Amino acid sequence: MDKYLVTDGTGGVKEMQSQDELRSWISSSENPEQIRIWIYNSNEWVTYSSFRKQFPGFSVNDLSKDSLPEEKLLARPVKQKHGLKKFLLAAVSVATILLVYNFTRIKWQKAAALSIMAERPANVPVMDIDSLLNYLEIVRGQKLDRITRTNVRIRNSWPDLIQLQLTSNRDTSNAGTRFSGIEFSIDNSTGYKLDKAIVKLVCWKNHEVNKEDTFHLNNISYAAAMKRKVKGSYRGDSLTVLFQSITGKAFNFCYSADKQSNYGNNNDRWFCRE
Repeated sequence: MDKYLVTDGTGGVKEMQSQDELRSWISSSENPEQIRIWIYNSNEWVTYSSFRKQFPGFSVNDLSKDSLPEEKLLARPVKQKHGLKKFLLAAVSVATILLVYNFTRIKWQKAAALSIMAERPANVPVMDIDSLLNYLEIVRGQKLDRITRTNVRIRNSWPDLIQLQLTSNRDTSNAGTRFSGIEFSIDNSTGYKLDKAIVKLVCWKNHEVNKEDTFHLNNISYAAAMKRKVKGSYRGDSLTVLFQSITGKAFNFCYSADKQSNYGNNNDRWFCRE
């Protein structure tokens, strides 16, 4: 549907919903040389002559292109004789602003809520833990005790035991998608407390990073999931969430997203003595 704002300086600003309605109004205008038209999604008023140039097929029987000289859109000084004229001028200005705002403001529509899980990091490949344990026993020349074997399993399969989830409300408009009410949770099922974790939240737009934030969490229990709400909202195409780092001193575990392993040990990648 075509939408326009129009005025000829005599009856304030009017809203037109189609070219037929606009054509009828122009035909009945008592002041055609003062006609100004605001086209929806444009950013300026144009004269009737300029409008005809943009839409060559548009015509009005009572007006011809030659009868309306091309004018620059300049405000003509008007001598105000009394307060009523000033009041009417102010009222027209306010009405114009409100109508333009209603034309251009973003209208959000509620969409389905978002729920995503952090993907397995590229630097944590799936491993055959039994083969790794046998290898370590051969290298050390002794059988590993039960606690050591358990800790090796946890360190090298931690993405299956430490789950990171994000939920968010989602609204859409012609300007894109808005994410609000964001909350992420860490479900730790290692059986050990995690001393600290850094979570990165990334907002994407047109396949590029539009915004990113990091959140620091400490003393993450294994008894219940830890949740964290995120203030504000994000605008873009999608969100992703990931662990930047995790530390668990109880089972000699240190993970970092920007490393391939700790101390160059690709067998037991995330072993550390912190």
